[in-house]
This record gives sequence, structure tokens and C-alpha cells, in this order.
Amino acid sequence: MYSPTNPEGFDDSPDKLNPLIRLFIVVFLTWLISFFIFIKIYNNPSTISEFGDAFGAINALFSGFAFAGIIYTILLQRKELVLQRKELVETRKELRRSAIAQEKSEEALRMQIESMKLTSKLNALNSIVEALSQEYSSLMSYDIPSALKVLKEREVYMNQIKKALKSIEVDIDLDDSKEH
Repeated sequence: MYSPTNPEGFDDSPDKLNPLIRLFIVVFLTWLISFFIFIKIYNNPSTISEFGDAFGAINALFSGFAFAGIIYTILLQRKELVLQRKELVETRKELRRSAIAQEKSEEALRMQIESMKLTSKLNALNSIVEALSQEYSSLMSYDIPSALKVLKEREVYMNQIKKALKSIEVDIDLDDSKEH
């Protein structure tokens, strides 16, 4: 498994290697003891074949040890698979959390863009209304028909500003109702 001190994920810790070392020691001691027992029982084997036949039982014993080693390896692999599955589940959970956070961030960004669009629209409309108000003030003293025309234009833009402000209020009300 991954750890900060072992980024590759290989675990060669002594507690994982100890059973394997013990197994090799047991196999070697068994072989050595059987050799001395054979020499003790058969003081002087007459032929090489008798000497070799004496180790036939040891071969079966080593085959059993090899089989036990394979079973031990399978059990270790099973433990590692369980750990990998747990890690995979945790990774999936983290990916889900990340996706949700990204969706929320995207929604906040979208709302911010809409807010900026509306703000720039309101600023533009406000600038137009200000310009029309100044024009109305300057025309009012000597050209009343033109001043009334400017006043009507100003009212049109004021209505657009009011409509935009109402849409903001509706959006704010909708956002408040979503949160509650």
C-alpha cells in the first residue's frame, strides 16, 4: 500500500519477511536433522542407492513445504486484494466528493458570470439614463418638445432597469428558497 515513506507501495517490512525466513530455517533444520538421523540409523550405507532412497521421505516433506508455501502465498495475495479493494472504494468515494465539489464550483462560477452580465447591463443602462437626464436638463430650458422626447426615452431605459432589478430579486428569492 502507498505510504509517504514508501511511494511505490511495496511493503518489504521485516514483519512481512519473518514468516518466510522462519519457513526456510525450518526446512533447512528438517533436512539437516533427517540427514543426521539417517546416518545414525544406517551407520554405513552399502550403496549410493540406499543413501538416496533414505532421502525419499525428505523429498515428500519438501513437497509438502512447497505446497504450504504456495498456500501461504495465496493467503498473502488474498489479504493484498482485500486491501486493494478497500483502497479502490476509498478512491471512488474521494472521486465522488471531488466531482460534487467541482459541480458546485461550476455552478457558483455560472452564477457569478450571470451576475456580472446583469451588473454590466445595469451599468450601461444607468449610463444611458444619466446621459438622457443631462440632455433633458439642457433641453428643458429652450426646446420643450425635444426635452419631452428625451424624457420618454429615459423612461424606456428606466423601465428596463426596473425589469432587470426585478429579475435579480426573483433570482435571489429562488436562491434563498433552494437553501431552505
